[in-house]
Amino acid sequence: MKEWIDNLSLVGAVSFFWAVGIARTSIVYSLGRLAASGGQRWERVRSVFKHPAYQRAQKLVNTWGVLAVPACFLTVGLQTAVIMTTGFTKMPLVRWIPAMLAGTLIWGSIYGTVGMAVVWAWLERPWIAALLAVAALISVFLLVRRKHRRASHLHTHSLHTLPATTLREKTHD
Repeated sequence: MKEWIDNLSLVGAVSFFWAVGIARTSIVYSLGRLAASGGQRWERVRSVFKHPAYQRAQKLVNTWGVLAVPACFLTVGLQTAVIMTTGFTKMPLVRWIPAMLAGTLIWGSIYGTVGMAVVWAWLERPWIAALLAVAALISVFLLVRRKHRRASHLHTHSLHTLPATTLREKTHD
């Protein structure tokens, strides 16, 4: 497969990944739409919407509407959630199809150019994956620690700015 993709022209590679993106996105959208239409067999798909990623996706779609569709193709880990949400909420096809085509073209362009180069490098040098995993874990740890410190600081700061009567009530609860 690698040789086949490597031998494609730039237009051919982008077109190939664009077609893959269109097929994948259409299937995910259809699953969401079918789940919204009911039926016990789709209960499992419906239950997925309770996951935090899907809650974020719903908020994104509710905030940005149709623009969330092409924007999600610039993210990692949110594409499926956004597309499934647009299907579940039955975004009109007249809006969804152009947005999906733009988004999948962006995705196809990324994968048809630099995206696959990164994937091949990762597969040929597994230690790169290990370094990236360690870097990701450190990043997550630092972000969580920063968020915890910020929340702790805000809580402490809010106690110092309360009137004395309120502060007494808070500390005696």
